[in-house]
Amino acid sequence: MSNSTSSDRLGQWDEDSNRPHKKRKYSQTRSETNVIEDDADSSRKRNRSILRKPESDSWVVARCLGSDSNASVYLALRTTEDGEDDLPSRMAIKSNEISESAYLMIEEKFLTRLKGQYIVSCYGHEITEEKNEKKKYFNTILEYCPGQTLEKQIKSHREGLPIDDVKRFASDILRGLKCIHGEEIIHRDIKPKNILLKPLNSLFAKYGYNNAKISGLGNALEKKRIDDGENWNHTSGTARFMSPELIGDKVLDYGADVWAFGCTVLEMLTGQRVWGEYDDLDWQSWVTVIAKSGLAPNIPDYLSEEAKDFLTKCLERDPAKRWSVDSLINHEFLYDEVEAEIEADEANLHAVAAFQQEEEEEEEVEEEVVEEEEEIGGGREEAIEIDEEYPNDDSEEEDSEEEDPEEEDSEEEDPEEDPEEEDEFEIFM
Repeated sequence: MSNSTSSDRLGQWDEDSNRPHKKRKYSQTRSETNVIEDDADSSRKRNRSILRKPESDSWVVARCLGSDSNASVYLALRTTEDGEDDLPSRMAIKSNEISESAYLMIEEKFLTRLKGQYIVSCYGHEITEEKNEKKKYFNTILEYCPGQTLEKQIKSHREGLPIDDVKRFASDILRGLKCIHGEEIIHRDIKPKNILLKPLNSLFAKYGYNNAKISGLGNALEKKRIDDGENWNHTSGTARFMSPELIGDKVLDYGADVWAFGCTVLEMLTGQRVWGEYDDLDWQSWVTVIAKSGLAPNIPDYLSEEAKDFLTKCLERDPAKRWSVDSLINHEFLYDEVEAEIEADEANLHAVAAFQQEEEEEEEVEEEVVEEEEEIGGGREEAIEIDEEYPNDDSEEEDSEEEDPEEEDSEEEDPEEDPEEEDEFEIFM
């Protein structure tokens, strides 16, 4: 970064920060805002963190995935045998010094409560000690998502993501938010950087989709704490993604997550930062633009009518009129031919599985019948073979002969009877 760029940013607020880089005496403290620092402000710390690799008896670090002021993130491989623990073969380790790990502890607390396909899984934590530094580190063990962040995907698609990917990711995020809100939790920091991507099942590989999962719950807050009158720390999060009522009046509700979600979808559709026309602003300028100007983020005219209507429902300035997560899930923007085809494939998959199970059950019944026949013995098999050799007429004659014992005796006493017929009779008997 050039010196001129650095000097231009002094005293300003970063897109992922609510604190100025230098003029800290004019800002709220971290304990009051719990916001993410700018990378430039913690560059020395980050470089030191990247060089340090946490060590464990259960896993080994393969490489560093990234770092910010809250933690360094590593890809780790399990070293224990199957059955010794519940860890996956690959996992993401979020690590920071215990004295600075409040964010990680809060995130673990909420992730252990939230289970589902659209939220990153948490496998607990482990405390390790760095022998050389004589420091202890808090390591959160999370699900590894190879696709990394939605933010990186957007940066690589400056014209916007493919519309089918936007719909898939938006649908996944909404379902994740439904789970979070269902537990009476407000995320407070929905943005592309906190959405992780993971490949879907190979069945849907032809669609080129990834599964979007919500992470970054270190700023989350239980709704009941607000209802109980705890009004502190409501402005936690990222200024660019804050709703008007939150950044202006410090009013926090589930609608703040919906607004931030709308900003995220807008970035996916356009490939540009929300409020990008204002570049980087200081805190008071963000308050003016978002809370006092009466404006909403710009929605381009080239988007489809369904997309524009969907964004309008998310970015409604009046929180009472803003759509809920449940309503947005059923919006027509999220249902098209691709979604219908995926749903059809899922239905076909279930049908095939049910058919295969039915076939297996029929095969088991047939095997049981064969085993029962084998247990009866060989006599039955001989009788079947003989019946095949002799026509039904002969069998009827045999029955009539058996019914008349006197006639049978007379035939046995007749010396002139054909010996071939007698042999046949003896064989039949």
